[in-house]
Amino acid sequence: MRRMHTAAPRGPRDRAGAVAGHSLRAGLLAALLAASLARSLGAGAAPLPAPSGPARPVRELQLAAAPDGALVLAVLADADTFSSGRGTFVARQLNVWRRSGGGWQALGGALNYDHPRPLSSLNLALDERGTPVLAWNENYGDNDIVVFRAWQEKAGAWTDWRARYLGDDLPYAARTRALAARGGEPVLAWGETLRTPYGSRLTVRTWDPGAKVWTRGPAFNDPAAFSRTPALALDASGRPTVAWLQGDVLASNVYARRWTGSGWAALGGSLNRQPGRYVASTRLALDASGRPVVAWLEDAGGEDALFVSRWTGGAWAALGGRLGSGSASAPALALDRGGRALVAWVEERGGVGRVRLARWVGSAWQDLGGVNRDARRDARSPALAVDASGAAVLAWREDVGGVYRVQLRQFAP
Repeated sequence: MRRMHTAAPRGPRDRAGAVAGHSLRAGLLAALLAASLARSLGAGAAPLPAPSGPARPVRELQLAAAPDGALVLAVLADADTFSSGRGTFVARQLNVWRRSGGGWQALGGALNYDHPRPLSSLNLALDERGTPVLAWNENYGDNDIVVFRAWQEKAGAWTDWRARYLGDDLPYAARTRALAARGGEPVLAWGETLRTPYGSRLTVRTWDPGAKVWTRGPAFNDPAAFSRTPALALDASGRPTVAWLQGDVLASNVYARRWTGSGWAALGGSLNRQPGRYVASTRLALDASGRPVVAWLEDAGGEDALFVSRWTGGAWAALGGRLGSGSASAPALALDRGGRALVAWVEERGGVGRVRLARWVGSAWQDLGGVNRDARRDARSPALAVDASGAAVLAWREDVGGVYRVQLRQFAP
C-alpha cells in the first residue's frame, strides 16, 4: 500500500518567500525583455515621454517635424459613448501638441467643431514655417464631412474654417486624399469618382479666399482608370509632386508626376517591382533637391511586401529589395537630414501587430527590428519624423493593459 504524504500548511514566512520569489521572477522576465529590446534597437534608441493626453483609447495619430525640427503630434482618441436617438456611438476627440526643447505643449484644446461626434481619417501637415494644418472626417448623421483647421501662432488659437468643409462624393473622396500645407493653408490631393464615363479624377485643390471656394487643378491621373491613395509633397517653391495607385484593384500600378508650373510631367513609368499587381498604401517624401522617394505595398506571393524607390532625376532606382519578412501594413516614410530613407511598418504574428523600423544606409537597409514597448502586445499606426538633432522619432499606438496608448522612441542619427 502506497503511503500518502500530506504537505504541511505554509506559514507567513513561507507565503512571503513565495511572493518574493514570484516578484523576483517577474522582475527578471521584465529585465530580460527590456534587455532583448535594447539589443534589437541598438544603443542609439531611447524612449521619449508622450504628452499627458487622453486616458481613453488612442485610435489614430500623426507625427510631423517643422523645418527647425520641432515635433508636432496629433492624436484622435475615444471620448465617451453617446446616444444619437437611433443607437449609441463612440465619440472621439482630436488634440495636438508641439515638442520644442524638453517637453510637450498643448496647442489649444479639442479641435472638433462639434461635440460629441465620431472622427476618423486624420491628416497632419506642416507648412514651410512649421505651421500645423489638419484635416479629418467629422460625422454628421449618415455622412462624413472633411473639415480643416490651422494653428495661428500669434493668436494662440486654431482657425475656424467650418465653412470650408468638403462633403461631396463620399465616402470615396473623404478617404482618397492627401494633405500638404503652404503659407498656413491646406493643399489637397483629392479624389472623385466619375460615373459618365466611369472612372475617377485625382486633382490638387486649394482654397480661394476671394471666391471662398475650393479650386481644382487639372487631373494628374488617367480619368478613365480607377485611381486611389494619392500621396502629396511640396518642393521649396511650393510645386506639388504626387504619387498614386491606378488600375483595377488586383492589376494596378504606382505612378508619380510633378507639376511644372503649366502641367503635370510624368516621372518615369510604373514604380512596381512587377507591373500590374495588387498595390496599396502609397507614401511620398521629397529630399532637399525636390527628388521624390516613394514607398508602397505590393503583392509578393500572396503577401503585402513593402518596397521603396528613389527618383534619380531620370529614372527610378530601387532601394534594395523587400523590407521585413512578413506581410506589411501601415507604412510610414521620412527622410533624414542627408536625404536617406527611414521606413516604419507593421507586421503581424498571431494577430499581434509589431512595429518595425529600417534605415537606408547608402547601399542596404539597416533593419532596426521590432520596437514595441512590449513585444507581446498589439501595436499599430506608426508615424515618423526627424527632429532638430537629426534623430528619427517614431510614434505609434500600443495596447497597454487593454487600452491603446501613444508610444514614442528616438533613434540617434
